[in-house]
Amino acid sequence: MMFFDQPSRRRPDDDQRVMPLINVVFLLLIFFMVAGQLSKTDPVQIDPPLSESDKDPGEHLVQVLIAKDGRLLLRGEEVAFGDLGARLGGALRDGAGKIVHVKADGAVDAAQVIRVLDVLKAAGAEKVKLLTSARQAP
Repeated sequence: MMFFDQPSRRRPDDDQRVMPLINVVFLLLIFFMVAGQLSKTDPVQIDPPLSESDKDPGEHLVQVLIAKDGRLLLRGEEVAFGDLGARLGGALRDGAGKIVHVKADGAVDAAQVIRVLDVLKAAGAEKVKLLTSARQAP
């Protein structure tokens, strides 16, 4: 009489051991996909100047962006320099308060930033915050 080895069969609980790992990996994937979308990006590329202060400016209710090429954006929409005062006055009356955040590219001429600040003051902005990037420690 001759005995043959039985082919080894996978135990049914091998798949059961892998399922929790697959579930955890899937949940982590979903978490990072959702968490990666929380940061709102500016409509144009802006590299603000560096600052010694690391204080958070708070929520940006009314934000004016000054791009490297001189374009102005109010709440993400491009606006002409001459129309900025009227459009900003409307935005301030919409209940956004009287605080305006200005984010200018570091390469923008300081005279242009001052002209924009003058328009903001004339439009009724009581407080203007110039947004900068925190300086990295060496």
